[in-house]
Amino acid sequence: MRLLIIKPSSLGDIICSLPVAQSIRDQLPSAEISWVVKSRFADIVRRCPTINGEIIEFQHAPGFRGVLAIARVMQTLRKRHYDAVLDFQGLLRSGLMTWAANAPLKIGIADAREGSRFACNHIAPLPPAGKNSHAISKLLQFLPPLGLQPRLHSPVIMHGDSPDSLDHRLNRQRLVVMIPNSRGAHKEWRGFRELTCDLLNADPHCTVVWDSHLPWENPPLADTDRFVNLTRRSSLPQLIELLRRADLVVANDSGPLHMAAALGRPTLALFGPTSPERFGAFPPEEPRNRCLQAPAGDLSRLTVETVLRAALEMLPAMQTQRAAA
Repeated sequence: MRLLIIKPSSLGDIICSLPVAQSIRDQLPSAEISWVVKSRFADIVRRCPTINGEIIEFQHAPGFRGVLAIARVMQTLRKRHYDAVLDFQGLLRSGLMTWAANAPLKIGIADAREGSRFACNHIAPLPPAGKNSHAISKLLQFLPPLGLQPRLHSPVIMHGDSPDSLDHRLNRQRLVVMIPNSRGAHKEWRGFRELTCDLLNADPHCTVVWDSHLPWENPPLADTDRFVNLTRRSSLPQLIELLRRADLVVANDSGPLHMAAALGRPTLALFGPTSPERFGAFPPEEPRNRCLQAPAGDLSRLTVETVLRAALEMLPAMQTQRAAA
């Protein structure tokens, strides 16, 4: 079976889509799975071996250039043949791509926007929790129309690049990786500098690593040996491997949070105005995935003491598990 997944962006949305693609692979080992993605995120899809078909890239651009980029993708898809197209994005541009694709089955999602559902001939229903369901739970509803079970099976495999060339300290045990940024300041907790100082004082064996596509000022540390600031220094493939090494990942609602969860790493997620039920680390019932919701959705009311206590509670358990392994 030849399948096309249309999920151009964003990083977190793509990461949440990969486990569903892995479920397809597990249930249809011979499937050829292709993907439409923005060029800036293509390397993530390319690093997942379950995507074994064509990766169709396009450059995101405003105005007329963006329209031309979408038109080129549509032209490419008219020349291909698929057994099914899965519009995971549910927006106008993905609807146009779905409409252009040559396939007898075109699946969209019930809460699609901008008229994209009219390009589909089958609409995947929402899970029992409706629009408040987790993004991955929604995407799993695409599987029954393919004759597959709507559940996850094996973990996602993503191949990263070693980050060792960035700093030799990244080989240490008991790494705590912190992701201080998110998409939008309203989703960014501002206590990471203080948390880093307090965690290094409370746990003399851990090393804290910051990673972000935006620069963040170092915390005021007297001893900087156990702190590594990789902001604006690492690539996405290096981030994959860094997260894989982490004993704990502390992050806002962001793409790296979902990447860490997909890699099976322990996560401490900090949520403010967005819903952890919809956008938290998946699966939410997994003990390694813990979420702190700010009072009234206001991240300024989430105290450093609360986050520090949760991190210290998770670290000993993770260290014990790693030692046992």
